[in-house]
Amino acid sequence: MSQKAVEQIMGKMLLDTKFRKLMAEDMSKALAGFDLTESEHQGFKDMDFHDFNQALTGLDERTSKGIRLQN
Repeated sequence: MSQKAVEQIMGKMLLDTKFRKLMAEDMSKALAGFDLTESEHQGFKDMDFHDFNQALTGLDERTSKGIRLQN
């Protein structure tokens, strides 16, 4: 069950900038309710959110431009 939770969290981090910010600022609150092992929880704690956010900034911008172009 925890593998599914990890996938849900990663997907949400990719698509939801507010959730990503919450993960960086208050991870315990962000992860509440997800069925994670201690090892998986530690894995999220060990993430470098600065690098993760920086990598996704370009994706967010490209996604936004694509949505504007379609409208």
